[in-house]
Amino acid sequence: MEKQYRLDGVSVRVALVEGLVRIVNDLPFKQAVIDQPDGITTALVTEIKADYDAVFGKRLAIRDDSFVVEILGHLYFDYLLLRYRRILKFICAFGLYDRFCRSCKVIDCGERGKDPNRWIWDRLVPFRKILARRLGNVRLSRFTEG
Repeated sequence: MEKQYRLDGVSVRVALVEGLVRIVNDLPFKQAVIDQPDGITTALVTEIKADYDAVFGKRLAIRDDSFVVEILGHLYFDYLLLRYRRILKFICAFGLYDRFCRSCKVIDCGERGKDPNRWIWDRLVPFRKILARRLGNVRLSRFTEG
């Protein structure tokens, strides 16, 4: 089921699948998050989880902090890929760089069993504020340069 969320004047497209949430990581979404990294992602996670509960009749088994960190982490990784494109294209040869870029277009957040990286996001929770602060210092133009 596809949903549209309105956050800070920006429309965010999200697909809800049982055990999985897919957030479209487009330029307006990036702008909203960069302007208020922790606040916007927390609000989005709250709305998504409420809708997930209503649609599937059960809670999404992802801790809020882990969910927020996954969104921030994907956005920051996306920024780093674009910011350091030349060096990373060299380091991540054989199409790996392009694969990483494709994986940032949609942020897949899943429960254990659906998301093999859930443990990474769970472990990065203590760095949530640092990630939010770093992302808040990013210029939107860095997401479009190349």
